[in-house]
Amino acid sequence: MTKNFSILLLIFLAATGILQSQVQKLGIPELEYFNRRMYNGGTQNWGVTQSETGFMYFANNDGVVEFDGVNWRIYTDLGSFNVRSVRAIDDKIYAGGYNKLGFFEYDSLCNLKYHSLSTTSDLRSLGDYWSIHNWNNQVIFHSQQGVCFFKNDSLQFILKSESRFIAAFVVNGMFLLLDEKQGLMEVRGSKVFPLAGGSIFAGMQITSIMPLSDSQIVVGTMNNGLYLWDMQHFKPWDVEANDLLKSINIFCGEKYNDDFLLFGTIQGGLVVTDLNGNVFMQVDKDKGLNNNTVLSLKTDKEGNIWAGLDNGIIKVNFNSSISFLQGYYNLGTGYVIDKFKEQYYFGTNQAIYTISDSNFKNPLKTRDDFIRVKGSEGQVWSFYHDENSLLCGHHLGVFEIVGDHANLITPAEVNGVWNFKKVMKHPDLLVSGSYTGLIIFQKKNGRWRYKNKIEGFHESARFIEWDNSGNLWVSHGYKGVFKLQISDDFKSVEQVDLFPDTFFPGNHYPLVLSKVNGECAFSSRDGVFRIDSSANSFVRDKEYDHIFKKGMFPKYIMEDQYKNQWYFFEGRTGVLRYLEDGSYKRIEYPFMSLDRKLVNSFEFVYVVDKDNVFFSIEDGFAHYSAKDFKNYKIPFKVHIRSFKGNNDSTVYQLNESSDQCKQELIPEFLFAKNAFEIDYAASFHERREVLYSTFLKGYDLDFSQWGPENNRSIANLYEGEYEFVVKAKNKYGVEAPEVKFKFVVLPPWYRSDFAKVFFIFLFICIFLLLFFAFNRRVEMSKRREKLMQQERFKIKEEKLKTAALVSEKEMIRMRNEKLRSEMVFKEKELANSTVNLIQKNDLLTDIKSQLKRMIKISEKNELDKKVRFLINKIDRDIDNDNNWEVFEMHFGQVHEAFFQKLKTLHPDLNSREQKLCAYIKMGMASKDIASLMNITTRAVENNRYKLRQKLGINHGDNLLGYIESI
Repeated sequence: MTKNFSILLLIFLAATGILQSQVQKLGIPELEYFNRRMYNGGTQNWGVTQSETGFMYFANNDGVVEFDGVNWRIYTDLGSFNVRSVRAIDDKIYAGGYNKLGFFEYDSLCNLKYHSLSTTSDLRSLGDYWSIHNWNNQVIFHSQQGVCFFKNDSLQFILKSESRFIAAFVVNGMFLLLDEKQGLMEVRGSKVFPLAGGSIFAGMQITSIMPLSDSQIVVGTMNNGLYLWDMQHFKPWDVEANDLLKSINIFCGEKYNDDFLLFGTIQGGLVVTDLNGNVFMQVDKDKGLNNNTVLSLKTDKEGNIWAGLDNGIIKVNFNSSISFLQGYYNLGTGYVIDKFKEQYYFGTNQAIYTISDSNFKNPLKTRDDFIRVKGSEGQVWSFYHDENSLLCGHHLGVFEIVGDHANLITPAEVNGVWNFKKVMKHPDLLVSGSYTGLIIFQKKNGRWRYKNKIEGFHESARFIEWDNSGNLWVSHGYKGVFKLQISDDFKSVEQVDLFPDTFFPGNHYPLVLSKVNGECAFSSRDGVFRIDSSANSFVRDKEYDHIFKKGMFPKYIMEDQYKNQWYFFEGRTGVLRYLEDGSYKRIEYPFMSLDRKLVNSFEFVYVVDKDNVFFSIEDGFAHYSAKDFKNYKIPFKVHIRSFKGNNDSTVYQLNESSDQCKQELIPEFLFAKNAFEIDYAASFHERREVLYSTFLKGYDLDFSQWGPENNRSIANLYEGEYEFVVKAKNKYGVEAPEVKFKFVVLPPWYRSDFAKVFFIFLFICIFLLLFFAFNRRVEMSKRREKLMQQERFKIKEEKLKTAALVSEKEMIRMRNEKLRSEMVFKEKELANSTVNLIQKNDLLTDIKSQLKRMIKISEKNELDKKVRFLINKIDRDIDNDNNWEVFEMHFGQVHEAFFQKLKTLHPDLNSREQKLCAYIKMGMASKDIASLMNITTRAVENNRYKLRQKLGINHGDNLLGYIESI
């Protein structure tokens, strides 16, 4: 319950500004100066305002200057006269100059266009309009000759001055005017009334009126200082800042949230006071401003203070919890800080500087308040103090600081002392690491004195720590980590063990030694390691693996007296804040202002108390106030500032934060002008560390990588509708809402709708033309073909007739020849048949006569002899060669060239075998062959077998098939 109540109390105090008022910035906030060459305008800037888009606008001698967070623009629509006032109200930017007043608003292309309100001669005769106010839903332009009241951009009335209205203010719902003769007056309705006691300001110049509360108002004058108005009486405000402001002349003022009062002066730059009138800070030309005259002031949404100067523009990062002791204070490069007996000591590359605590907290301190310690000239590396003495590790050795003097207490051979460490169990001894080894100091009579050099180790010992076993560890940036065992008399090193950086598991980078939670810790980009005494090795401290990413581990860790762990990596710093439950919270946002300002490889942090921390930086020192409660999640916006096609004079913009500047028109671009330049900007003004990512829908696959580039070029797009999307992210991880811009790339003329219709029409015409031409050609071809066909037919007919006659004659000739051949054949056949018949008849007649004579033979032997003779005669007739020749002739007519081919293939065949082949060719059976050849059937089979052998026919092959193939 108590813890929750404390948290609620802190939140309440921060919200009400009570806690904020206790914060003290011991340095100067970060400043960013813009000269006239950067914003391309005049030197003087009379007014400053911030629009809803987040853009800053300045009333400049040459026009209205705009800053979008990245780029500057100037609008010269009011002519060549000085612009004296500017005010953003809703979506409009009102501006006033000499006899001119009007406003800027976005047109359909999201470009700011000026609209004049100087519509009457009265409005064009009132001189310079010095201020613009928003009161009771009215826009009020103030000039010394009169005050003009507008509602909905229409003139309501003009309240003219009888003398001069020197200034106009809106405070706590009242509209106040300073009349030159009557003093401070109040406008009610359309009339002006004197304020009770306001006549005190007659003849004065009131330059600012700011509320302290609902019942108290501070009035600032140029020459007479501050007054307090309790709504009944005016009286001088006798506070600390009054005398200062009197001497430097207040020119403008503004309240900073509910915490501070800002005063822009003519001779003293910017003065910040708390609500009690105590000076909180002064920033003048010596401390960073380029000009001491501040003409206008405005606090932006992020808490930065913008000041329009007599020569340029300045942005003060007042909302940061970091302030700087650099530049003006001329301390040199910072290395170490210490506080000893209410005195601060700053060790730099030049010497030691000291300042008392009271002077250091004085917001008006000067460089002269920092006293150089005599004899300390040169590089300072470290400090050590106890209750009685302060030692300094120096390039020349060790100095004892006494008051504003430094006394060398080491011999000449000792060069460069990095550090001081108490010796375990020996409160009267100190060990220091030097350029060339280790040295020992001993305390005698309350004073530290050099004792001896520890022999046996001669390496540079910038980082040294004792472990719980009494070993002294030394980390070396190039060689690794040394473990030293020192003799009991601290005069020599008895044993040296070297562990290269790669000896540590998974490590590839140099290690830096520190002491965290009472143990030695070795840190590098690859991790944090501790000593494993049981295994005489090193192990990763896995607690850090859950906090840091691979390759992003701190290269150096320092634990403060509150168990907070400060770490450094890649030119940045952060803290692991120790919480009550023993856990740690990682904090980096408040220290981002230190990025790339720390002294590389010599980073240093000094924690004075829970609320004040110092860092060494390249040009001095930085102070961090832990009481500064800042909102790091303030939203911001990103804008498309220019979308322009190739050779296109039209420029499109898009500010999605403005209701009047949302995309309604989707532009179309010709295909031939298919190249685009796109500029975009985020209105985040704290620092310019904004990353952008873009995506072209219809072209890209995904958003681009985050990067600082605030423009993109696109070319050679295919026709179609596209959507360009841009998003932004600031250094605190806050992302701005996406802004989208749609556009269309028209197809090339030959792919346009008109071209497609034209091409279709042309195609139809060509098709019809070709169709008719083809048909006509076909008809003509048919006609020619018909005539040619008729001609060819006639010729063919004549040829056919001639051929037919020739063929007919040939056929008749062939038929006649065939008939003659058949007749010859028949005649031969007939003759052969007649001869055979005659022969057979002769044979039969002879046989008949023989048989008649045989009848008369009585003897058996003679009869048998006659019978045998007759049988042989018959056999000779059967086997008559003449019969075979007749057969052969007839067979040759049927099977032409058979015998010729048979004789060619098988010349060794005799006539009987040729006859057998012929009979087989005719397909005759063995029985018929036997009858013709006058042999037995068995003899035929034997002859067939012998024929197979002569013809070379294997067993199983068909004899008939082979003979038929011949």
